[in-house]
Amino acid sequence: MKKNIQINSEEFTLIRYPETKDNTLRAWSNAELLVLDYIKDYKQNRFHLFNDRFGFWNCTLHEKELETIWTYASQKKAIINNLKKNKLSVDVNFNTPLDLLDKVDVALLKIPKSLELFELFLFQIYQSAHVGTEVVCGFMTKYFSSAYLKIAEQYFESIIQTKAWKKARLLILKKPKKTIKAKEFVNTIKWEDTVLKQLYGVFSSDKIDIGTQFLLEHLKIRENENEVLDVASGNGIISYEVLKQKNNAAVTLVDDFNLAIESSKLNLPNRKAKFICTDTIEGVENNYFDLIVSNPPFHFEHENNIEITIDLFKKIKKCLKEEGRFMLVANLHLNYKTHLEKLFSKVSIISKNSKFIIYNCII
Repeated sequence: MKKNIQINSEEFTLIRYPETKDNTLRAWSNAELLVLDYIKDYKQNRFHLFNDRFGFWNCTLHEKELETIWTYASQKKAIINNLKKNKLSVDVNFNTPLDLLDKVDVALLKIPKSLELFELFLFQIYQSAHVGTEVVCGFMTKYFSSAYLKIAEQYFESIIQTKAWKKARLLILKKPKKTIKAKEFVNTIKWEDTVLKQLYGVFSSDKIDIGTQFLLEHLKIRENENEVLDVASGNGIISYEVLKQKNNAAVTLVDDFNLAIESSKLNLPNRKAKFICTDTIEGVENNYFDLIVSNPPFHFEHENNIEITIDLFKKIKKCLKEEGRFMLVANLHLNYKTHLEKLFSKVSIISKNSKFIIYNCII
């Protein structure tokens, strides 16, 4: 895995977080390099950074005045880790996609996989834009579609694509539109006898995903299961169903994605619930939970990576009481059973269908 890169006679060491054994992956893309090259002669000292996943721009533009819009707890860690590694200041000005920004002059944006998140980013920029605002978007050509252009056209008059370089390209957005249609960036999802809400960008925007639905079909909360941890909680639907079955249970929801945590707060108002945005179950007590439930992700943007999920299983085990159980749903093709049996004394299959499998694990 390539970890060192030289930019303008300065050498940087950049590593991915979470770390990976996949040597084909690195902490920057050609799209981010292309953005950096495009702005090399800019006189502006102030930049807003969007989707700087591992801190490449935070490090290489460290002499500038930067504001970083973060979406993942793991992203914040990656940025801080790489700043420390390069002996740079870790005094980062972080904002979420829901914050109102100061005036945006130039925004650097690595286009995310999610069209909704891309639109949320552009709307946030638009709210603080002026006539001279410019948005420099980088993307790998194989992941781009005309749908991104249609979104950009809602907010900017001038939209220019550059020529490709090493399978990367730029989308340059200028001249913010004078007026746009009012829009609420919240999806509503009909679920049985209720309507759930979730912010743009959160997984499965128009329905409860089929894996979670399969898990909920077989979710039976036991009498002694009072403390419940919901890992990779998304919009909070699993915790919602836990409390529906057992109103006096206490649920703790953890998710790496800050918009997922904010969505779950919309769906569990005034309930006995704790919300934590973390990628490693930080802030959660060991040997505390009677039940841990999860539909753990293995897609991270355009990458598939079960290393992160397997590491999560190890942390989950530490959080369970001695007789606690871990219930999860997974895609059938993922070989989780082998890894789970190394951690838990008993791993059984509750149910499976043509796509998914539900495991029940006991320490």
